[in-house]
Amino acid sequence: MRAIIPDSIAARTMIVLLVGLTLSHIASTWVLSNDRHDAVFEASERLCADRVAVMARLIDKTSAEHRAQVIADLSSSLLAVSLANHPKVGEDHHDSDELPRIQAAMRPYFGEVEHRRLHVARQRANSSSGPSGIRHRLLNGFPEDQVMEVSFQLSDGGWVNFDLAMARAATLWSPHVILSTLAMAVAVLVFGAWATGWIARPLAAFAGAADRLGRDVAAPPLPEDGPREVRRAVAAFNEMQGRIRRFVEDRTQMLAAISHDLRSPITRLRLRTEVLPEGEGRDRMLADLDEMAAMVASTLDFARQDAADEPSQAIDLAATLQSICDNAADMGLAAEFDWPGRLVCSCRPLAIKRALANLVENGCRFGGHVAVRAAHHGPGIDVVIEDQGPGIPEAEMDRVFAPFFRLEGSRNRKTGGTGLGLSVARTIIRAHGGNIRLENRAEGGLRVIVSLPQDRPS
Repeated sequence: MRAIIPDSIAARTMIVLLVGLTLSHIASTWVLSNDRHDAVFEASERLCADRVAVMARLIDKTSAEHRAQVIADLSSSLLAVSLANHPKVGEDHHDSDELPRIQAAMRPYFGEVEHRRLHVARQRANSSSGPSGIRHRLLNGFPEDQVMEVSFQLSDGGWVNFDLAMARAATLWSPHVILSTLAMAVAVLVFGAWATGWIARPLAAFAGAADRLGRDVAAPPLPEDGPREVRRAVAAFNEMQGRIRRFVEDRTQMLAAISHDLRSPITRLRLRTEVLPEGEGRDRMLADLDEMAAMVASTLDFARQDAADEPSQAIDLAATLQSICDNAADMGLAAEFDWPGRLVCSCRPLAIKRALANLVENGCRFGGHVAVRAAHHGPGIDVVIEDQGPGIPEAEMDRVFAPFFRLEGSRNRKTGGTGLGLSVARTIIRAHGGNIRLENRAEGGLRVIVSLPQDRPS
């Protein structure tokens, strides 16, 4: 069912409207058709009764030598009249519904007509009874019509027999009903497309704002318009965005203040350490101070995310990756890039270069040789970085993105850095609307897959 039912609110609303109104239209047409059928048959029966009464009076008043001519003039393709010495309709074929109506029609001309003088029956036109001429004509032109058969005894004792074709029964699936249903469906589709678009437009804007918030917490608030429920949701969303922005600003200011305050004591300690006599202890203290200064600087960069204010522009990602691998090679690291041709995407160039450089350098330091490749994948670009190191335990796949987390326990910057490289990389990539995931290679080593939208303005 999920594969059949559309995924959007507008399409589902259109289906509900179309199915509901179509069923309602068919039901109302069926009711109307039944009412029309009853009305037409009632009018037809009254008309047939009046015709029988008038023609019976005319034939009864006509002399015997002129009756044959009158009967010939009255007969038509839908009416057969004949004279006989006995009734064609027997008394055992009386139609209790039609008899009172015909008696009432004849009352003004003949007074009260006794049952023995009037026999009435109604049957399908293709029944075996009745004159062959009218049966043949009705079968050709009116296969669903009914025939009213009336036998009336004249004043001289003879019988006149009438066979009248009655109105055709109305069918539900007439061309007019089909055309009206199609017209209704087209009207629902046209009006429904406009109405559902009008209803779903605020939700689409709301979804776009939510996606934009994931990339830029300082994005402008969403206008509060649309239906009441959507306005309430937008107001709550804008309030949430404001709270998140204030939280990030407070965190940045706090970390910046801590970093600024730590720089002064670190500088004083460095000055005091440098005046100490040379030796292994002095060198170790200077190394610890250098590591502390680096950690403070990295922490400040991670918190501020200065690259977030960088304007977005279209770049050749393949050229950027080649430059990163060349820089790594200049640093004595083993990194190579499989050039695929131009890979144009919209991003913040310095930020995305920093993120990818962190990943390449991380792979080179922990995995030795690194192979980088990139290619179009669906609507975006995938960058794959593979190393030949020991990989990462499955239980640690998510933890390695935590700030200051390192798999190796020491804080030696030569082996592990400050533990912010992967955190900074994921933050930048997600700010571009992309994602990053890790997986161990079957032949050994780690594979880092970065997915970026091809054209996603910030």
